Amino acid sequence: MSAPADPAPLAGAADLAAVREDYLDRLAASDEQGAVAVALAAVDAGHDTEDVLLDVIAEAQREVGERWAAGTWSVVQEHIATHISERVVAAVSRHRPAGGPTGVGRIAVACLDGEWHGLPARLLAEVLVRHGWEVSYLGSSVPAAQVAMHLNAAGPDVVAVSSSLPSRLPAARRVVEACRATGTPVLAGGPAFGPDGEWARSVGADGWAPDARAAVALLDSPSLTGDQDAVTVDDTSREEQALLQGRRGELVAGVASRLRDEPSEELTDDLGHLVDFLAAAVYVDDAGLLARFVRWIGSVVVPGGLTGDEVGRALDELATRLGDSPRTTALIRSDAVREACAGLREGTTEGSA
Repeated sequence: MSAPADPAPLAGAADLAAVREDYLDRLAASDEQGAVAVALAAVDAGHDTEDVLLDVIAEAQREVGERWAAGTWSVVQEHIATHISERVVAAVSRHRPAGGPTGVGRIAVACLDGEWHGLPARLLAEVLVRHGWEVSYLGSSVPAAQVAMHLNAAGPDVVAVSSSLPSRLPAARRVVEACRATGTPVLAGGPAFGPDGEWARSVGADGWAPDARAAVALLDSPSLTGDQDAVTVDDTSREEQALLQGRRGELVAGVASRLRDEPSEELTDDLGHLVDFLAAAVYVDDAGLLARFVRWIGSVVVPGGLTGDEVGRALDELATRLGDSPRTTALIRSDAVREACAGLREGTTEGSA
């Protein structure tokens, strides 16, 4: 594939949607230098750095994810595009004008343990710097114990945690507990916490923001105090979630062998995610979480992976094997999950995890 032409100079009022399309073309061509040039040209043309970060780079990455889910891009293409966008964010951050607000406060930004999609958190960190925050970016997949060590060493005013996968909700709870011990408020962000942030409250976070701009607005408000009433996860949820994670390998192997005579690696990977999302749904006691994952996995095209007509059978097999876990089986057999499975059989899957 040939690389697109060099970016033309942009007028100050150029449409950022056109810039984003140009940027996507560079990602599709694996053209790192071209992608950097597109982003920097937009900044030089007068577009606000924050708009380039969020309306060009972040939105382009969202499209990359959709292309992967639709099967039009491979995992390798998605990984290359993400790597390029990470390099572009670094270039844009170095390119931003000197000066601007400072001294707003200190914040630590981290991805939850097991969350390796670090770009959204990196973008948040850059936006916060532009708004005067002193930011410690802790990186991807940070265990709660490491967050606690940073709290003791640096004492940030706020901790912001990011995750794309609801299966990481138990990890979010561990971070919340570590922060609550020091009175440090936790701001949650990312699809892991539900479309309206409902699971952020379930794990005890002090606030939730759907994107970086909303996070800045919430941090400017007096609502993140760290002294909200503690939210507890009841013992049954903890015990059954721990049981699911402890039996994960056994459950995946057993269900895979019932579905196919020769299970593929892709099938076992998908079944592992199914068990993880079931465990997270049990943890927050919300069948809607599992139902959303069922709809999502039925919409993703992965050759050899779990098919739409296998999802219901897999859940039935899990319910049989987990008969001694009443909350887990109740969630599997809930109306919300049954309707999601029926939608797969009818070919009407919509939504995402």
